[in-house]
Formats: sequence, structure tokens, C-alpha cells
Amino acid sequence: MYYYGRSVVGQGMFGRDRMDSLERQYASGDREYTIRQYREGDREELLAVYQEVLDSTLSDDWFAWKYETNPYTEDIPVYVAEFDGELVGAVGFWVLELHTGSRQIPAVQSCDGAVRPEHRREGLFTELFRIGLDRFAADGFEIVFDFPNQLSKATFEKYGWQLVERQETYFRVQQPDAMVDGESVGPLSALIRGGARVLSRGYLAAKSRQRPSVADHPKIDVDRSATIPSRTLAALYRHDIPDKLHLVRDETFYEWRFGNPHWEYTTYVGRYDGSPVAAVTTGTKVDGGATITHLTDIVPLVSSRPRTAVLVSVLEAILEANEDAALVVAPSGVIPDDVLSAYGFRSDRTVPLSLVSTPTIHGVYALMDDDEADGDRWVLDGKRVTDPEAWRTTFSEYDTG
Repeated sequence: MYYYGRSVVGQGMFGRDRMDSLERQYASGDREYTIRQYREGDREELLAVYQEVLDSTLSDDWFAWKYETNPYTEDIPVYVAEFDGELVGAVGFWVLELHTGSRQIPAVQSCDGAVRPEHRREGLFTELFRIGLDRFAADGFEIVFDFPNQLSKATFEKYGWQLVERQETYFRVQQPDAMVDGESVGPLSALIRGGARVLSRGYLAAKSRQRPSVADHPKIDVDRSATIPSRTLAALYRHDIPDKLHLVRDETFYEWRFGNPHWEYTTYVGRYDGSPVAAVTTGTKVDGGATITHLTDIVPLVSSRPRTAVLVSVLEAILEANEDAALVVAPSGVIPDDVLSAYGFRSDRTVPLSLVSTPTIHGVYALMDDDEADGDRWVLDGKRVTDPEAWRTTFSEYDTG
């Protein structure tokens, strides 16, 4: 476990005295801005910016969970732009613990970037981003990663980010009527308005006929819990830690990560002869009047035949419990593709989803220079960070899930 704060490292990494002194003046045309770190008295103004630009539902509870209760830092790594005494922009950074397959290191995910419309095209996002990256580089961080959408890809690449891959996502459309009647809910809204109601019903019916019967599975019990069984989940993670880049999933992680007030989380633990073998934590919320359920986290992260057999029963329990959801969404790479396909999930890389979806991009930024990184800053503990095969991620790695 890595902590970044005054109580651990004095006024070194993320020490408040050091961070509060970090302030820059930035001029754009005849406008002069102050670029600095977030202070305790900024919250109301900052949330007003976020609510105007990002999401009107972002709340005090959300901010407290994401930044103030983050167990990996005692500081709040949000940087703001001030103009005439008023906050007009901000960029946040999510401090996390990354496993490289051989060691645990501090890492950070950029997030929550927002600039008010009247102050755009002034270079503020670049300045806010730069001040944060400068601080993390000075504090010894090696890597920043993020999952922007396709529309943000060009912007990030301009700042020196490298593309890992276009993330594949699987969708199971269950209640197309609810999605049509509500407001836009993202990549599927255009598809459904274009006639996917019939497609989804026929597709799910066909898949229901094709998938294996529960009776074909070995005797497996699935426990459902509205609280996060952090000890059980951490033990399942430790049972088979992947030799890939991923977030460390220990008790501390699980006790904090699923406190996001915008989602309702439920954990399904699959047991064989009473022993836990695999688990899925789902996150559910209402978006535009439609209920959306994500398969947010899956452990163990490494596939095996016993794990897959148990995951089938866990997935059936999840779908039964969430049959009223308009949409169930799954990440790629952690549940076998053939299992997802058998249960009516469809990849956003295939038609018709590929025609209307706005894909999520996995990007990375190396904070070290080549000399510090033994000649190649894009290689971390023998893994090229731009190689999709070097990573194992679920929606837990996303700051929004």
C-alpha cells in the first residue's frame, strides 16, 4: 500500500504545505489566469463548474468519496483555473495503486476535466493538465492512464499520450422500450431509435435457446450481497494475480472503490462445495429513465476452467436479479467471449453497435524520461505499456464506474 500525504512523508510527496505553494500565472491574450491546486474553500465553486460542464448530478457525496476518502492519498489532487477570483476550469487526478505483475507502484488516472464555455480555446486544459503531471513526475510517479472517449482521443494525443487500444465493450439489450421512452443513454440510443427493438428481442430469444441449461452446470451456490465482502474478494484476487498491469485489489481497495454514491453495488460470489471460486460485483444506476447494470469487477482476473464454470452460474444469477434492467454492460477480456455471446451480449466492435457507438479509448502517458526508464520510458517492468496484452482491466479501473 502506498500513501501520499503529510502524515507519511512529511512535506515530500503530496505534502499539503508543498502543494499549497504550487501556483502559476498563465496569460492567454488579454486574460490572466491563476493555475493552482484545489483548496478546501473551493468545493462549492468547483462543483458548480462540474455540474455545468460535466454532469448536473455530481454532488458533495461524490466529491467526498472520490477525492477526500481516497485511501491512497491524503491530498486532493485537483487543479483549478481562476479568473478574476472565480473558478472557471479544473482537472482532477485519481491516485491509485497499480500492480505490474512483479511489484506494486503508485499510478494516477486523469479525470474530471472541465472548462466553462466562455474560457475554452485559451489553453486552460493544457495548463491544468501540465501542472498536475509536473507534480506527479516530481513525486516519482511513472505512469498515468485514462479511458477517454473517441472524441477526446485527438486532444490527449496532442499532449503526448499513446494509444493502448480501443476498448471493447459488450452490451445486452433487455428492455429497449425503456430506452426509447427515456432520454439518451449513450451509445445505444441511436441504435434503438433506428429499430434495434426488434433486433434485440430476436437476438436475446435466439441466445436464450442456444445457451446451456443451469442443470448442465456442476452444483454451485451463488451468494448475493448488498455489502461489499472485501475480504472474500481480495482473497479471490490474490488466488491468481495476473502477470499484467492492473489495479491492486486488496481489502483497502474494495472498501473504498465501491463507495461511489452514483451507483448501487451488489456482489455475487460463486462457491463450489462452499468455497468461493469467482465473484462479480455489479453497479446499477438509472440513466435517462433507463436502468443500466454494469458488470463492474470480476475476480479472479485470470481465467481458468473452474472459474469459468462458476462464472456461468454467477452470470445467470445476475441476469435473473436484473431482468428489469434496460441494459447490462460487460467489459472484455475477463469473462470468456463465448460465455457472453451465449447469454445475449454483443460486442460494440460488431454491426450494428459498431455503427453507432462512441468507443472508449485506453491511453497512457509515461512520466519518466528515457534515461530514468533504462532507455525506454514506455516499458514498465518488462511490459510495453502501449501493448493491449500487457493490461488486464475491468470497469473498476474506470473512474466513472
